[in-house]
Amino acid sequence: MSLFYPSYQALKLADQILAAIGEQVPGYQGRLGVHWYWHLNGGILVTFKLGFRITQQRWDVLHAEAVTPQVGLFSAADFPFGAYGTLRESPPFIHDLDGEAEWSNRLYFQMGHLIDDASRWMKTLLAAVLDPQVRPPAAFPALTALERELVAHALEALNGRFTLTTLHDAFGDRISYGALSALARTWEGLGLLTEHPRRVTIALRALVEQTEA
Repeated sequence: MSLFYPSYQALKLADQILAAIGEQVPGYQGRLGVHWYWHLNGGILVTFKLGFRITQQRWDVLHAEAVTPQVGLFSAADFPFGAYGTLRESPPFIHDLDGEAEWSNRLYFQMGHLIDDASRWMKTLLAAVLDPQVRPPAAFPALTALERELVAHALEALNGRFTLTTLHDAFGDRISYGALSALARTWEGLGLLTEHPRRVTIALRALVEQTEA
């Protein structure tokens, strides 16, 4: 069966999933038309769209693609609703054939698992800024021992948050607040920290591991 565009009501229901993902991954731009967009650090643009077929047992799916100015399309992922159902004979889907769109078999839909998987996929995209074909590690400044300690403290004590005041309280005897703030701005510009509220990215973790190795 051919794919067709979902109705406005179906898109509003899918908004629930994408908005929840947007709360976990910074850079969410919202929905434009029938697509949802993220602008991640490193110039990565992520697009989601809702695809489904006109069948009695529908297999709705979120199609995702990521592009970057350096290499174009470099990653794609599908998140089929059926893969997150708990009953094989009753897959979850959005009923959009007659009247108002509504969830079908919603009680059997592990939506939280889909949200976690999609969020994890986008977070791993940020590690691509360290791929030698995209941006070699030599393009980044070498991390000092203090900088590695700052990252480790942010991960272990702050759940990945790069909070300047808290970090300065812990390392104020070794780095001034101004220098710490300048470092955060530099790393944010390189895509090693997310935009406010700043968090350590997978790319920065990878850079720390490479430096230690």
